[in-house]
Amino acid sequence: MLTIRTLTPDSASDAAQVLRVFMEAPSYSHLVEGRAPSNADVDDFFNSMPAGKEAADKFTIGLCVGTDMVGCADVIRAYPTSDCAFIGLLIFSEAHQSRGYGRTALRLIEEMTRGWGCTMIRLAVISTNPRAFAFWQREGFDILYRTSNPRFTGDVIVMARAIR
Repeated sequence: MLTIRTLTPDSASDAAQVLRVFMEAPSYSHLVEGRAPSNADVDDFFNSMPAGKEAADKFTIGLCVGTDMVGCADVIRAYPTSDCAFIGLLIFSEAHQSRGYGRTALRLIEEMTRGWGCTMIRLAVISTNPRAFAFWQREGFDILYRTSNPRFTGDVIVMARAIR
């Protein structure tokens, strides 16, 4: 059974577990940024957020099976609008992919964001990550628009759907 727990940037243990998840999912960094995972991913996971948002609006969570953290996610409250939550990242170690955890994690995130009064979820997926794009499409997310960002190896595809 998948559960979530809050992660904090000042916890060395949490940072180490997030790094482990990135290192156990090297395809993600290679596909979206053309490089191997690194400590910079941990800093980005905990500290990167859209302009105008504060640390109190960013929620970093570990996705756990028992006591083992098998994935992590970050969610921004009230972005880009007050009724919308933004999933910045949802990642699982490769050994734990294709087990239905992504769908379960999305349901847990929806439950959390519904409690904030959100009615929509938005996210961005990179076009060079076709498995992730297919997952979000299967979960009912629609493309809003495409853009580019020099940080990424492909187009940024912004998607959204109503919270179920």
